[in-house]
Amino acid sequence: MASVRSLENALGIIGDPGTHDVNGDVPYNPYLIPDNGRIIQNIIHGADTVMSHITHLYHLSALDYINTSTFPGMGPWLPSYTASDMIDGSSTLGSALVTHYVEALAMRRKMHTAGALFSGRQPIQNAIVPGGVTTLYSTTYPLSPSSTQDYDMYGPFNAGDTNTQFSALLNDVRAWINTTYIPDVVTVANAFPAFWSQGVGCARLLAYGDFPVDSSGTMLLKRGYCNTLSAQTFDAADIVEYVDYSWYQYGLNESALDPYSGRTEPTKANASGYSWLKAPRLMPAGTPLVCEVGPLARMVNTHLRAGTQVTVTDADLPAAQQLVGAPYNASGLIAAALALTVPVQPASALISALGRHAARALEAKYIADAMALWVNQLVADAQCYTYKRIPKQISKGAGLCEAPRGALGHWIKIEGRKVAKYQCVVPTTWNGSPKDALAQHGPIEQALMNSNIGLNPTDQIVRLLRLIHPFDICIACAVHIVSPDGKEKLKFAINPDGRPTNIEISE
Repeated sequence: MASVRSLENALGIIGDPGTHDVNGDVPYNPYLIPDNGRIIQNIIHGADTVMSHITHLYHLSALDYINTSTFPGMGPWLPSYTASDMIDGSSTLGSALVTHYVEALAMRRKMHTAGALFSGRQPIQNAIVPGGVTTLYSTTYPLSPSSTQDYDMYGPFNAGDTNTQFSALLNDVRAWINTTYIPDVVTVANAFPAFWSQGVGCARLLAYGDFPVDSSGTMLLKRGYCNTLSAQTFDAADIVEYVDYSWYQYGLNESALDPYSGRTEPTKANASGYSWLKAPRLMPAGTPLVCEVGPLARMVNTHLRAGTQVTVTDADLPAAQQLVGAPYNASGLIAAALALTVPVQPASALISALGRHAARALEAKYIADAMALWVNQLVADAQCYTYKRIPKQISKGAGLCEAPRGALGHWIKIEGRKVAKYQCVVPTTWNGSPKDALAQHGPIEQALMNSNIGLNPTDQIVRLLRLIHPFDICIACAVHIVSPDGKEKLKFAINPDGRPTNIEISE
């Protein structure tokens, strides 16, 4: 989903993707994508992001904190690791969290359904295209199956019914985020306060920004990077990748390559290699900077750019389901949530293992409340798509957007209207990167260093998971070796220690 939006940017549909103004907004070309197309893209992408965030806490991370060893001997409760400080799954608190684990499955489904009303299907949507969306947002009702006309042309609902059903599903999820998701994060944080200071990592946060809210390029989530809580100027031209500790190779006298020039050539000859990931870095002044990406980076960078923070609200929900109850922006939401922690944590504490969970939950609310406003900005029967011809001349472009896991970039070169070169730098490549030429460790590596995981071997396993899981890594997303003709290009064997022992490359 985010990949399609990044491709749209790469093809030049949305302004210059490499720059931003002081407020973290992005130049946006209002002549190439209609407002309906922009808004529906936001809704589809937002529904997927909210769904992903709910999934992450309850179905990918919750069992790091809850002891379910006494539960029935079946998945998802077994196999499991236990630690001495876990919440007893049979206690009142543990039972409530397990109940919410099951409820979260329904919330995922509701967000998939809500997104599919505009995209046709979720999670692998097929509506977002360069220039907008293929969605026909029409006042016309679907035709009957017996009609001789195209029955699917306007389906499955007209604009009014789509809005009604979408809002009902979204409001259920918004209320659940307010009354269950965010309170559960606070509950876990208050039960494990030591993790506010564990897993700090590199403390340099990078966000490409996303969700343009108007035709001038004002972004819901701001673009930029920061060093701890100090905002810095970002330029996409500063992005480079190293392979000094990867199982890849560059040419002679080549160290850091920008993605346009980058190559993905596997090798087993690198004695220093220990990862299939490259090492992306920012190099604004000749020195490579390690950067973390993800919901934490987005929320903190948005918080630091107060000039044009977008205001949303949950006051349209019933009073018992509200969390803030008034219009708020990112900074106000962060302050309100941190005020619930015991002891109350400062904003700087967000750069931690618990802070990553907190940022993900707060971002889910921020985006969901924004979608409630966006759906009412749509205009029935208005244009949703603008055609743009793929350039015939040799062209290149970069597309930067935000996937749920973090900053996603695609770099493309076109010759004769065909893709001549394509390079991706995905969130896990940033967060899970190995060391670079200066032997600087990647963000996850730094988060693990100097963190207290105790002396008990079983406790150590669980506590390591509590440090790693908040990054929501996806190794499969981060390694890309693709053949357009479908032929086998690479075959390798892996030792038990993870090192490749044999690599066969087909020409």
